[in-house]
Amino acid sequence: MQLRLRCFFSLLLLTAAGTAGAQAIKDTTYKPVEIQGGLRLGVDITRFALKYFQPYRTDVTVAADAQYSRNLYFAGELSYNNTSHTDSNYSYKGNGASVTLGVDYNLLKKRDPGEKNIIYVGARYGFAAFSYDIPTYTVHDPIWGDYSSSYPKTNATAHWVELLIGIRAEVFRNFYMGWSLRDRILLNKGLANRDFPALVIPGYGKGNKGNQFDVMYNVSYFIPLYKVHTKVMEIKTRK
Repeated sequence: MQLRLRCFFSLLLLTAAGTAGAQAIKDTTYKPVEIQGGLRLGVDITRFALKYFQPYRTDVTVAADAQYSRNLYFAGELSYNNTSHTDSNYSYKGNGASVTLGVDYNLLKKRDPGEKNIIYVGARYGFAAFSYDIPTYTVHDPIWGDYSSSYPKTNATAHWVELLIGIRAEVFRNFYMGWSLRDRILLNKGLANRDFPALVIPGYGKGNKGNQFDVMYNVSYFIPLYKVHTKVMEIKTRK
């Protein structure tokens, strides 16, 4: 009986050893590849819709991004604003431009390393140079009566940081559409606390707010210009 048990366990051990030896071994390697890089240039169409709700404003924003690596993009926007407003209390004129520069990082796992569709998070630094003046304003006082005056032309600069999340997807060959949600934080908050703050800061938003939330919707075109070097994972099986 003991001899049979020994033979049985010996057979099991030999079978297990043979099975383990026959199992495939997987090796992971990274293969260098080149993917098409370039400039994606577009325009923010929400700025045109904004004029419907705030007709005293004219805003134009051009956006661009360029791929640096498989998941990292350099990005930025250039904006222009012209504001002219008049009502029974005051009149206002202002104009200026802004630029934002930063990076976007893709969170979407790509099957094809050359795929340009992305879901991303990003950060920007924004700078605006603008001027404004209030030709007339009226202070209504029921006791002392109305008082009218003006505020002279003022040149100003604004600095802010913005955090964003968004998506860009190809709808036709090399044509992309996408939206982004942005939270802007004004760095020189003294601008918002002035007695006469700017009605609009180009590229930022309302001049009397230290924090702004915004939505942008871009239509863009991809221009292939260069190659991006990256690596793709390969799994090789051997016995």
